[in-house]
Amino acid sequence: MVMFLGFMAAITLVMWLAPDSAAGRALNQQLVERPLDQLSKMRSHHLIFLILMAGFALGGGEIFLLMGPELATAFVVDLSIYFDAVLVTYAVSALAVARKSMRFLALPFTSRLRRVRARRKRSAIRKAERRPSNDDEPDPALLPLAA
Repeated sequence: MVMFLGFMAAITLVMWLAPDSAAGRALNQQLVERPLDQLSKMRSHHLIFLILMAGFALGGGEIFLLMGPELATAFVVDLSIYFDAVLVTYAVSALAVARKSMRFLALPFTSRLRRVRARRKRSAIRKAERRPSNDDEPDPALLPLAA
């Protein structure tokens, strides 16, 4: 254990005191950049998969004995994708509820703003009366009904 702690202290000193040396650049690339690159490629269902697999393994591993490693892994993959879909659905519904509640909370303020502003009267656009082009007389003549 003492050797491990001494090794970690040496690595830490090299990365702090000489980050531009060849050893410092190599340590930075191997211990910082590559793990961060791998973590940036990780999606939520990958993390759920790791948590479920660790839970099955720490739970005694009976599921691996009963189902076999391949079937247990397939089961965990399906379960992680399902949990991911449930979490996304929950997040979308929570966002919709939050937006609705924000509109509800902002209603008293916006109604006061509407009352303060003067309302403009709406003027209806009237169409000009058009007469047919073949109408010579101002009023139509009434025809007597033949009985």
